[in-house]
Amino acid sequence: MRHRVLIPTDFSDNAWNAIDYAISLYSGEETVFFLLNSYSPNAINPGEVMTSSAATKTLLDAVKSSSKAGLKKSLEKILSGKTDKKHTFEAISKFDYFASAVAEVCREEKIDMVVMGTSGSSGLKEILVGSNTASLIGKIESPLLAIPESARFSPPKEIGFATDYNTKYKKKNLEVLFRIAGKFTSDIRIYHVLQKKDTLTEKNKQVRAEMEKRFSGHNHSFFLLTDTSLSDATRIFIESRNIQLLCMIAKKHSFLQHLFGMSHTRDMCYHIDIPLLILQNEAG
Repeated sequence: MRHRVLIPTDFSDNAWNAIDYAISLYSGEETVFFLLNSYSPNAINPGEVMTSSAATKTLLDAVKSSSKAGLKKSLEKILSGKTDKKHTFEAISKFDYFASAVAEVCREEKIDMVVMGTSGSSGLKEILVGSNTASLIGKIESPLLAIPESARFSPPKEIGFATDYNTKYKKKNLEVLFRIAGKFTSDIRIYHVLQKKDTLTEKNKQVRAEMEKRFSGHNHSFFLLTDTSLSDATRIFIESRNIQLLCMIAKKHSFLQHLFGMSHTRDMCYHIDIPLLILQNEAG
């Protein structure tokens, strides 16, 4: 199987970290990596000083040239190092808004995974609720792997999987999680946070039973956390279990928004510094 991975880049250190992580994650596997740099129409707004069409074209040409030059330099840097013989790299420069560019490339190139860097813990919040990537989650069907700037690749022996026990997970959309867990013989730690005075409903129990079937054949275990907020429970669970990769399902954004929403007094995203894998749960 040949994997197709999209890595958006703005040529920053965070983007390079994501590239390094993705290459390590897919080591030894036939993979084509697409490096995407998109330059927004906002970037070529001539403003009050440059208003002529000629000036606009000049600025657009400059931004386009810079994008292509940056991608060329990135490819040269990657290929100058020790590369996996099973890996190939392609560069894509697009004049479009970020989310639209990513969504289009995902469709055109049949992307299996989008890997992108974040600027620290506050950047993780941007990935989830920021104007760019919040819309991206709703636009693409590909899994999204967000890599904090402080994260360095190591085989994930412990993977956390957050569940609200209200989502019926489709096997197709769990495949990327199972692939990673299988490759690195990872243990999947499935956890649910139960608020005070709440109990598991019959529907919750039914979903859990179905999950047991879905996860059969993979090393996994279930945890029930109580008497704390969802964000604090996640942070404590990550630290106590030495979770190296956190996985969630994007379902109408509700669970993600609940976990990372601005309403939380102590937003968990200010504490997490491990990669976050967001899987889609659309039809399939």
